[in-house]
Amino acid sequence: MIKINLLPAAKKAGKATHIKFGLNSYVTLFIIAVAAVILIEGFTWYWLNSRISSRTTEKQTLETRLAGLKEKVKEVENYEKDKKTFEQKIAIIQNLKKGQKGPVHVLDEISRMLPERVWLVSLKEKGADISITGSGMTNDDIVRYVNNLKTSSLFRNIQLIESRQVVDSGIPVYSFSLTFSVNLDTV
Repeated sequence: MIKINLLPAAKKAGKATHIKFGLNSYVTLFIIAVAAVILIEGFTWYWLNSRISSRTTEKQTLETRLAGLKEKVKEVENYEKDKKTFEQKIAIIQNLKKGQKGPVHVLDEISRMLPERVWLVSLKEKGADISITGSGMTNDDIVRYVNNLKTSSLFRNIQLIESRQVVDSGIPVYSFSLTFSVNLDTV
């Protein structure tokens, strides 16, 4: 008798229609872990590179800004230096102007204070101190001249040093010398 098997026959494992990989579960977990670490490191590398590039850009921006600020600081220092120089020049010019006006006012004041019968022989200036020698017809004329000088706000510390009678060209006159200081701030 003949037997007919209507059930499909089982295929033998040796035939090459399907290949089965038989990996252990530990190896699979290890491969997944390595892949995860590689992905995390890749993400970290990308993140760090983007931070480095942003920091580099920020550094360049700040260096440019710092260079601009250094130029402005240099301009301010030059301005301060120029300002100081100009202030010194202005002070010198003002002192020169005061020096120009001072002697003219002093001589004018000295001559206006002279009484009629008093004349000057010499006038010496040493800084703010002035020494005068002169002559007068009487001692009262010389005293009047000293009192006139004392009324002026331009002169201070007026001292009559000497007054003596001398004979000049056969005429008796009084020779005198006096000193005083000039207050140039009132000029």
